[in-house]
Amino acid sequence: MKDKYHFFKNNEICEIDLPEGFDFFYFSPSIFERKLHKGLYRYSNLLYIFWFIFTVGRYHILYIRDKSSGEIAHFSNILPNIFKYRFMEKGDVQIVNCWTYKKYRGMKLYPFALSKIQEKFNDRKILIGSKTSNIASLNVIRKSGFKKIFDVEKRSVFGIYCKIDE
Repeated sequence: MKDKYHFFKNNEICEIDLPEGFDFFYFSPSIFERKLHKGLYRYSNLLYIFWFIFTVGRYHILYIRDKSSGEIAHFSNILPNIFKYRFMEKGDVQIVNCWTYKKYRGMKLYPFALSKIQEKFNDRKILIGSKTSNIASLNVIRKSGFKKIFDVEKRSVFGIYCKIDE
């Protein structure tokens, strides 16, 4: 069975405050340092090497950090158009692989991240997708000012993402 996703584009910026005790920053990769967080799954390092090569190092990561411990609480990756996303146009960016660590969930870090990304990249079309089964993520995306535009499925061995024909 193919993975299916709802895809959204930025519609309006909903300003959301960062909870007290956190700060945020954008990270740009280098050949030696492609991410600051620990991998969540087995192929994490390979994914970031892939992104570095195919985006020529033009991806960014928004990090939210717990000031008291210095721990990364949330991260959201921002990618320019690459061949895997056939529906993207030149200049578009996509928010992908967002994650809030378990002990920081329910603190509105994900909506804050989406708000800040929309603010920073407001001169571009910003896309974000989530699996159709990830109800919590889909709700945050909608509440953060994104509007559903189409559905996508992941196809082939190379993981190419294509719009689902209607």
